[in-house]
Amino acid sequence: MGAIVLGNALGLWRVPLSSSPGVLGLFYAGLAISLSPIYLITWRVARRFRWRGVAVCLVVVGIIGPPRDYLYAALYPEWMVFAKGVAPALADAAAYLGLVLVGHVVMWSVSGHAREDHLARSLS
Repeated sequence: MGAIVLGNALGLWRVPLSSSPGVLGLFYAGLAISLSPIYLITWRVARRFRWRGVAVCLVVVGIIGPPRDYLYAALYPEWMVFAKGVAPALADAAAYLGLVLVGHVVMWSVSGHAREDHLARSLS
């Protein structure tokens, strides 16, 4: 939500998002549902490849995220309009990096290190 508000304020994009509780609740529920699989994937990747795997995941979402959003903006301009130039794409990539990184850090802080998971295979 912060990235959307900041991008609107800086003129990088325009997202007409209502601040009514129903719309915000639906927005947050949609984010939780759509981001949960990404966090579970990064958790498994971190368990197998440690921080290098998470870094690769961050690069992948930073590359895939902006074209996805630009496609949605082209198909549904009433949802989002990007400003011209490279800055909106870079800001969008940074928002994706932040979403995945913060989510992974929260999972790590709640659950502990992925390698210490009791379901992880032992290396014996």
